[in-house]
Amino acid sequence: MTAPYLEQIPSELAFATPGDWFALRVPKQPADADTLPSQILAAQPRLTRRREAVERMARGLVTACAQLDVLCAYTTALDVPGGPLPATVLANAYPLNGLTVFQLAEQMSGDEGAELARFTLPVGPTARIERLQEWDGPDGDQRIVFLVVHYIAEIPGSGIAIMLTFATPALALAVELRRLFHQIACTLQFTPPEQR
Repeated sequence: MTAPYLEQIPSELAFATPGDWFALRVPKQPADADTLPSQILAAQPRLTRRREAVERMARGLVTACAQLDVLCAYTTALDVPGGPLPATVLANAYPLNGLTVFQLAEQMSGDEGAELARFTLPVGPTARIERLQEWDGPDGDQRIVFLVVHYIAEIPGSGIAIMLTFATPALALAVELRRLFHQIACTLQFTPPEQR
């Protein structure tokens, strides 16, 4: 964690993921991609026969995580034709700088065709930004379209927003994954130090 406000987070955050998702030691360097395939294959042994595809997927995860101050990350491998394909959730913290979560979401959504929604989850007022986003593939020779869904909520009284970012290139499963992403976001909670 390099951003100074990350050291000031006043609460512990937690959220639930399904049993076939696993915590990811967030990689920061390309060399860290060497450890990910073993983690993924240990959690998803049915993918052993597709090790090369898992290694490509791991390189893509490293590329994505290397640019972020990630608090925690969870991933799964979706066994789909042409896959495996990842579904990942990353948790990041952002200073609100006097904005509400809705104002921050409006700034972050930009004019890129993003869908913005506002609602109240158990954690409090929450904004959701959804878009299709295109990135270079892990080998740089192709572009890959991802469904990206951000949920943004404020740690009460802190001036810090937590953003859960869900991403997957498994667009054929978008309807089911949207539902799953929302269920995971509904479990987000903040625990103040005095209640730990």
